[in-house]
Amino acid sequence: MPKQDEGLDPKYRMPRCFGYAPGPRNLPVHQRHRRYEKEIAACTMSARTDPDQLAQFLPEGLVLGEEARLEVCVMSFHNIGWLAGRGYDILMVRIPARWMQRQKQQSGYFVPVVWENMADPIITGREELGWSKIFADISVSAERDEQWRCTASWDGHRFFDFQAAAFEEAASAPSPMPMVFEKYVPTTGDPQASDAHYLTITASDGPDTEIRSVERGEGKFEFRGASWEQMPTQYPIVNALASLPLEDFGPVTRVMSSGGGDGSGQARLVPALSDQTHLIEK
Repeated sequence: MPKQDEGLDPKYRMPRCFGYAPGPRNLPVHQRHRRYEKEIAACTMSARTDPDQLAQFLPEGLVLGEEARLEVCVMSFHNIGWLAGRGYDILMVRIPARWMQRQKQQSGYFVPVVWENMADPIITGREELGWSKIFADISVSAERDEQWRCTASWDGHRFFDFQAAAFEEAASAPSPMPMVFEKYVPTTGDPQASDAHYLTITASDGPDTEIRSVERGEGKFEFRGASWEQMPTQYPIVNALASLPLEDFGPVTRVMSSGGGDGSGQARLVPALSDQTHLIEK
């Protein structure tokens, strides 16, 4: 193994033979003051949909929240410390859900998929946190302060549109809710088996996020289906989302913020999928 960067913590990921792996939670000593640096512009919107169809996305142990709504969150990250000042964009899909944790019922979101437009956060987020991240070309544009638009595509096929406008100042940002992900790593040589298959959950970490502004607006979003030819590895994902009927689009919340945690509070949700004795029955 080549000489190690002694300024990094002893953390690994592939390709392991090159030694300690830098990333969002492992910066060189002389850059660790930048660990939590970032600026975020986020727009969130939800729509009511069919509860039976929506429940099909939930893994064992989770049930729908009080209302069957599909929520999307579009985020633009800028001036990220661990990326030496670079940025990227996110399209996150969320489903309100309930589950049991430490014999108490908890509420939050199940996140079935997250699209990002940079490889580095996709790789670190999948391997280290268990987030279901995949790639897309994401374009976020604020034509004017009153408008916000996002499109997502893969190799030229646009599968997502998001438009919002009529923003007005709001009193406060919604309180953050825990998010649950389903981590899955297939076994090499036995594709029907897994090296890892369990739920992970977010938790607070790092400094508090600084909220700079909160606004409410109105808008609409849409997923568009795809053929195998258009999206050879992602067509089942976008087609499942595109099949959901959407109505009663909720208010758009736009939040400008900086700082905050880095995902290091992410943990395995106990019990694992093989032991669901005290989780909510579906």
